[in-house]
Amino acid sequence: MKPIPPHVRDHAGLILADTIGAIVAGHREAEVAAMVARQATGGVPLLGAAAAAPPPMAAFLTGLAGTAAELDEGNYPAGGHPAIHAIAPALAEAATRGCTGEALLTACIAGYEAGSRVGHAMRLRAAAHPHGTWGVVGAAAAVASLRGQDAARTQGALDLAASLGLATSATASLRGGSVRNVYAGAAAQNGLLAVDLAEAGITGEPGGIPVIFGQVIGEAWDQAAYAASASRWFILESFLKLHACCRETQGALEAIERLLAEAPVAPDAVAAIEVETFASASLLSERAAVAPIAGRFSIPFTVATRIVSGGAWIEAFSPAAIADPATRALAAKVAVRENMALTARQPAERVCRVALRLADGTTRRCEVIGTPGDPDRPHPEAALREKFRRCVEPGFGARWTELWDMARHPDRLASAATLFQAFRP
Repeated sequence: MKPIPPHVRDHAGLILADTIGAIVAGHREAEVAAMVARQATGGVPLLGAAAAAPPPMAAFLTGLAGTAAELDEGNYPAGGHPAIHAIAPALAEAATRGCTGEALLTACIAGYEAGSRVGHAMRLRAAAHPHGTWGVVGAAAAVASLRGQDAARTQGALDLAASLGLATSATASLRGGSVRNVYAGAAAQNGLLAVDLAEAGITGEPGGIPVIFGQVIGEAWDQAAYAASASRWFILESFLKLHACCRETQGALEAIERLLAEAPVAPDAVAAIEVETFASASLLSERAAVAPIAGRFSIPFTVATRIVSGGAWIEAFSPAAIADPATRALAAKVAVRENMALTARQPAERVCRVALRLADGTTRRCEVIGTPGDPDRPHPEAALREKFRRCVEPGFGARWTELWDMARHPDRLASAATLFQAFRP
């Protein structure tokens, strides 16, 4: 891998800490806890859980936990969420060997960049969700880095990993299918297995990455973009979230936040809310969410739960919150539509317009461009530290400050084992 500048390593430490927070929070979700109880039969420790599992299963469970609360980072140029796909298998692999914290961070960066390069060069089919697709390449790259493989052996593992991606559905989450949370875990598991398979002598399709991601999972491949991206640091272009819902809901959420900051609004004072936005965000228009994940991927529910409950954190998307009559009644008043002029402003601008119509006949409007946490509007580190606290404190109490420092600066750890010992509840 090319030399990693200090500022890239520093930002990667922030991404690692943020992702670890999401993993710890995800372990409190009922479905994740149930899978850990079934599958954690001993092996390497799971970060954030009092359990252990064989390395491939540890990668799977960590990836599942990291996406369960919809708090993990993402990347617009890559077209998905590279960090969880790289970090989950890197943690599982690091737990099996006496590597340093510096080696763990290097592996996370290697996996992040390898996956992002593929995501950037391909055009994913419209019906597919990016989780579990090109991320499998990043997963394999992270594991190969920790095993000290040279460029040729690493490429062989990546070629093999390309054939182990998933056929995912972009509409599963919209319709309440929490299988979407499984995608990243399966890719993390398969990426680790790809390196094992390559070491056992099984081979992938030579040069298969453009074939799989340009013709099978995807519908186009830009080789020039792939080649040019070798000099790019995708990890510096990440976005980070403070709300436990899909990124594409958060333009409308920010607009509502601004309007409420100007003057509070009671739920029963709302006559209607109209949202105009770009094409992909306009798809998140379901008014009657049937499950927590559907609420996280619904602009009407996200806006409604913010007004009713006062936030959009994890508990705002619990089964009880999804069933709340006041929230459902307000969500039914929210209409979302595409404005083609706003779609045309992408990718340079991600615009959302909200009209809040009140029962007294007045209308309040707000337009936002981009979302807090985007690369050009980064959250202050203090805000991300506070997010980490909210993720970690319920299980670790006041120790969260020590855990933040360890996750934020893994380069300072002589052994990655220290991280696993510290993050054991």
